[in-house]
Amino acid sequence: MSKSIDCNKNSDPLKLIRDGANQEQRLSPALAPSYVPVNEHDVANEMVFARALSEFVNYFDSSNTANGTWAPFFSNDPSLRLAVTSIQNIEDYKIQIKSYFDFLNNLDNETKEPELINNLSYIFSCLGALAKQLDGLKEGLPTEIALKATLKNLIQTQLAPAFQRLISYQKAGIVLGVVKDVAPAGSMPILGFLPDTFDKVLTSGFSKDWITSNVTDWNVYVASITAAESSVYGDPTGNPLNPIFVRTNHIATHNLFTSVSDQFLKVFARVIGEAKLALEFTFINWDKHNPHYALFLSFLRLMEYARNEANTITGRHLDFYYREVLQLKEKPALPAKAHLIVELAKQAALHQIKTGELFKAGKDDKGIEAFFANNRDLIANQAKVTSLKTLYRHGNEAVGSDANAKKQSGRLYASPIANSSDGLGAKLTSADLSWQPFYNKIYKEGILKSINMPKAEVGFAIASHYLLMAEGTRTITLEFSISGFPQRNKKASEIFKTETKKITETKKDLNIALEIAIFEAQRIRINNIENNLECLITTKKGWLEKTPGTFTLLENGNLQIKLELSGADPAVRPYLAKVHGYSFATDLPVLLVKLKNEDTESYIYDIFQMVETQSIDLTVEVNALKTLVVSNDFGPVDTSKPFQPFGANPVLGSSLVIGSKEIFQKVLTSATINTSWQATPDAYGNNPNVEIDYLHSGLWASSEISHTAISSTSFGLTKNLDLPVVAVPDLTVDEAYTTNSRHGFVRLKLDNGFGQKDYLTALLVYLATKPLPAAGPPKGPPVGPFMNDLSINYTATQTIDLSSSNVKLFDSRQAQFLHISPFGFAEQHSAISNYRKVYFLPQFDFTPESGKHESEAEFYIGVSGLLPPQNLSLLFQVADGTANPLAIKPIPHLHWSYLKNNEWIAFETKDIDDQTDGLLKSGIVTLAFPAAATNSNNFLPYGEHWIRIAVWEKSDAVCNLILVAAQALQATFVDKGNDPAFASKVLPAETISKLSIPVSEVKKITQPFESFGGRGAEESAAFYTRVSERLRHKNRTVSLWDYERLVLEAFPEIFRVKCLNHTQYEPSDSGAGIYKELAPGHVTIVTVPNKQFHNLRDPLRPFTSLGMLTDVAEFIGSRVSCFVKLHVNNPQFEEVRVNMSVRFYDGFDETFYTNTLQESILRFLSPWAFPEGGNPTFGGKVYKSVLIDFVEEQLYVDYVTDVQLFHDIKGTKGTINQNEIEGSLAVSILVSVPAKHHLITVINPSEEKISSDKCSCES
Repeated sequence: MSKSIDCNKNSDPLKLIRDGANQEQRLSPALAPSYVPVNEHDVANEMVFARALSEFVNYFDSSNTANGTWAPFFSNDPSLRLAVTSIQNIEDYKIQIKSYFDFLNNLDNETKEPELINNLSYIFSCLGALAKQLDGLKEGLPTEIALKATLKNLIQTQLAPAFQRLISYQKAGIVLGVVKDVAPAGSMPILGFLPDTFDKVLTSGFSKDWITSNVTDWNVYVASITAAESSVYGDPTGNPLNPIFVRTNHIATHNLFTSVSDQFLKVFARVIGEAKLALEFTFINWDKHNPHYALFLSFLRLMEYARNEANTITGRHLDFYYREVLQLKEKPALPAKAHLIVELAKQAALHQIKTGELFKAGKDDKGIEAFFANNRDLIANQAKVTSLKTLYRHGNEAVGSDANAKKQSGRLYASPIANSSDGLGAKLTSADLSWQPFYNKIYKEGILKSINMPKAEVGFAIASHYLLMAEGTRTITLEFSISGFPQRNKKASEIFKTETKKITETKKDLNIALEIAIFEAQRIRINNIENNLECLITTKKGWLEKTPGTFTLLENGNLQIKLELSGADPAVRPYLAKVHGYSFATDLPVLLVKLKNEDTESYIYDIFQMVETQSIDLTVEVNALKTLVVSNDFGPVDTSKPFQPFGANPVLGSSLVIGSKEIFQKVLTSATINTSWQATPDAYGNNPNVEIDYLHSGLWASSEISHTAISSTSFGLTKNLDLPVVAVPDLTVDEAYTTNSRHGFVRLKLDNGFGQKDYLTALLVYLATKPLPAAGPPKGPPVGPFMNDLSINYTATQTIDLSSSNVKLFDSRQAQFLHISPFGFAEQHSAISNYRKVYFLPQFDFTPESGKHESEAEFYIGVSGLLPPQNLSLLFQVADGTANPLAIKPIPHLHWSYLKNNEWIAFETKDIDDQTDGLLKSGIVTLAFPAAATNSNNFLPYGEHWIRIAVWEKSDAVCNLILVAAQALQATFVDKGNDPAFASKVLPAETISKLSIPVSEVKKITQPFESFGGRGAEESAAFYTRVSERLRHKNRTVSLWDYERLVLEAFPEIFRVKCLNHTQYEPSDSGAGIYKELAPGHVTIVTVPNKQFHNLRDPLRPFTSLGMLTDVAEFIGSRVSCFVKLHVNNPQFEEVRVNMSVRFYDGFDETFYTNTLQESILRFLSPWAFPEGGNPTFGGKVYKSVLIDFVEEQLYVDYVTDVQLFHDIKGTKGTINQNEIEGSLAVSILVSVPAKHHLITVINPSEEKISSDKCSCES
């Protein structure tokens, strides 16, 4: 079976293993003017040379007879002894001694017995010779020279005891046959003399300072020293190796023997250093030279001037070629720049600050006034930045680690005060007082712990007089005619049940099946999520909060929200800004629907964000409305207690008039008058019926409703309900019926009386008849109508059309649909939104040329005092390097808009001048505000002009902000004969505070931050390096060397750069990306910044800032072949993690030293994260054995065991314990995990016992 191939990855087995180039490697030694001097000798070398030469020059006495040489004249001066000592090369001595030790330690030399014996003997010989020459130097120096006393003290306290041990080791070696009395042939001179055999050195005698006992005679002292114990040479018994090798190797590695060599080496190095100082002392402060030698020394000192001049020929030749032949010069000083803020006086609406206008910048070190000049014209105005706000839409990243961590997807956050630590105004806590403009995420060790921002308030509101409902059981139903959800196919209901199985088996009608599935999925998704909504409605004392009863997607595709108010809930009253807030432009009752934004529940904004709304049917249903205006033929009636609706003696035409502004200003779909009778009405004769009339245009009109029996408890208003209604909002109190009334009343009129008169007549007739009639008296008196209560049930529906573009209809609208955004509100209607679509919820998106994008984050800048059309110059001061260096910044990334009548309008490209590279560096953004921009918006606070910076992805690909300020300009230092060093000087903040020539229009000039960009004139070493590289790469990128040197020269902030030819490296956020080492035409550059930039984001992972990577790509991109595909990225940092068990020495605090050891391992693996800790390199290796040795050398560590070394790549923890870890790619750099991730298990003494059956290392 063939193995799958990853097309995004391949490797080159023949790739060149290299570490790239760094700044320190650029300067070639051959470019130094001191390289290959004509005469490398100094005075000390000349003195030693003269002494050696004097031995070959004959001396002729007064008789012109050869009488020896001139050596006696050049050999006895103390300065000569010091000169010989000062020119010694300690490194040569160390190399010589080390070669003898290395021979003895090399197992390959086991059988070379004579050489083993000789090399050990040479060590004795060299150390003896050094001791002898140091003794001679001490004895030959006069007491006035401090080195004599120093050397005497060193001999007595350090060298004499060591030399005594050396003699004892030599004697023991001779006894064992591993040391001979031989001297190294051809060895280097030590302090001017070749080493002799150790015995000859001893017999030559030493001063008494070398004697460590009470003996005064040197020979007696040497004889008294006994041979050391043979243990220092080891015991070859039972050792299969050569006995001679065993003994010589044992002493060569014995710390007692090696410490003697180390002691002599340290003293030798100190003496050489102090000899140079003493030699200079004898030139100037010692006056006891012999006359002829003093004259010689004077000659040598004068010769220094000629020698120094002759040694400049290398530099002069270089200068001649570079400056005269090639006509090249050092780069001039680069003047510093500064950002300034202009504040105009109150009386000045505008003021022009011209290009070149000067600002005072204090004085330089020479006392000369310094000036900065404006770089470009600025028309300053009164605009100021007064508000900064942020909206952030969270992605899929888990927040925290609790049960709600994954419920935050799509959640909206909004900070009313963006430049604060909590979004609400708390003080900033970052060291540089910077803040991220798009979010405030709190990360800890790479894990998102929290989002420190207030949660956004998003929803909609409906203002309508239909919501005016005083009492009773009230139901509000909103039915939205929408699009944006998949509409269900007409056949779906029938097909879904009967065809599901067939569709599954035959794969037929797949489109219908998919449509059904999507629709049902949406219904399931939104049904039963009423708890995710919060409804509020206006009452007299504030908002009444209710949870909707249902929130569902209907069969017809409409969206329905139903809300119920009980009789116990207060009356719905008109909106009042001082009571309810929000500043809505309405006095109608308002229903506010908001999305709940709680961590414990999923956020549902993403479900509805694309839903469009064409119209809304607002239906209100009220049962038992009792607050009515009631009157009869005799005047007003109090319905709060039983009453006679038609008076005490109802007759034909008696009426009851009922009025209610709440009811009769709504288009009614049904209404019913309800009552209860104290006793069932019973007329004398036939019961009358009730006739229902409506007041219409001041006249009573028949409702054409069939007459209703008087005994009925319900009088349905089933016809012509439009007659009494005037659908115009009227929020005044109810008024009683008068002759001036025109609408809003219903009349119940009797079509007959109750027969009281007939009853009385019949009764009188009965009583007057004598005798009384046998039929008896008339039946009982009539029971007149007596009502216990009176109420009305009604239902009314209002259709709010949002899709009409008819402006007249919009102007006469009786209801408003408003979006509630985190910072305001805005009415929504096609007639006021350029006939655009109306959405169910506020939209946070923008529409560039590439199409509509949902905003991941939006940054709002509120500006007051702007009078468009005007230009606005904004300073964005950023914290350099704080953008995510791993983000792939889109182009374009930032989208700029202004607010016009609650709609975001994109700035035209020509109206934006962005000098910040998309908020990657500090700079000025100039915006040309058109006249159409308004400050009378409600979507964001009223009275300000608003700017929006929106991004649809990579909100972390911008730097943190420190300041956003208006009326900004950039000024550059101009040289007015100033100190040359002033150009590169960093000018402190607040240094520039006034114009050179003050004007009344300008109140104040502020320099909020220090100057930047200044650089002194190029130094000679940098000049030589740049020209040398330029002659080689010719400002073109062909070889790896060319790419690396060009980057290092152009960007001094970068310490190391590595170029990989035919390599395609394109990392991605997901961690996958592309890495091909065999990709013809592709060139990859990876960079590491200087150490001073490490602390900007993560010192363990020295990322190059996103802005600098962009600059490098642009710089190299202009110099590459058109056939090259260039990639500039950060390295791939791979983590090394350590687990181990450690036993501390008794008495060391376990917790403290565990933390100390973790930090020590961190420093060992990532030394560059600390001062003076070196620099990171590509590739690299970490050996477990070296790490173990490092840990065991810690003073508090007794021993270490069970060491495990793991390699973590791209966040994936390694599981294989490795002995050696190497970077997995050519772009990899090994780093340590954070200190606390190194697992240190402390071995408790009580748990220290290890099983003898099996060692833990065998597992």
